Amino acid sequence: MTINEALTVADAVRTRLERSLLAGEYPAGAQVKDSHVAEKLGVARPTARVAVQGLIADGFLERETGRSARVRRFSTQDVADIFRVRRLIEFEAVRSVCQGANTEQIRASLVRFTEVRDDQDWATAAQADMAFHTAVVAAADSPRLSRLFQTISTEIRLLMALLHPRYVRVSPLHDEHTRLLDALIAGKPDEALQLWAAHLNDAEAFLRTRMAEEPAREH
Repeated sequence: MTINEALTVADAVRTRLERSLLAGEYPAGAQVKDSHVAEKLGVARPTARVAVQGLIADGFLERETGRSARVRRFSTQDVADIFRVRRLIEFEAVRSVCQGANTEQIRASLVRFTEVRDDQDWATAAQADMAFHTAVVAAADSPRLSRLFQTISTEIRLLMALLHPRYVRVSPLHDEHTRLLDALIAGKPDEALQLWAAHLNDAEAFLRTRMAEEPAREH
């Protein structure tokens, strides 16, 4: 196997692992051992190690010296801080979009969201959700705002995996985003911000409750 072929396999393993993480298949704090990944996906252990290292570099996993990698954990304080930053970024983007920004990419992201069926895995729904919010921030046409959103995107995606029990079906989540887009298109910032706040507040409240219950589950 050439170096390029090995890297291609490692990239495929990394993508598969990332999707599993975003589907909630690995609980917060769960070990992700190179040997287990290699056995599960039928690849060489060095290839699995490269894939795991890539996910550590991207912030999906964490590893203490001498220990196996683990899925990142979040405290209630972490959740509160992430959503605080989300509001700063997304509320500013909403104000900008309501002033007449181009919503073509936001509309396109919702069309793709519409194609997600209730029986598809949660990772697909989470990806569609993230694509919508990313498109809203991009529509504000502020490179710095987009870069700031990018710095917390991995954390947002991991929290989305934990949000799965909040939505038994994908369609209610899609409907929430339809209402968000309608408010943006109407150019009504007050209404849009109110809906956005409710959307984020609901997710934060669910996640903070779940994080608070995590220690109890471990004992």
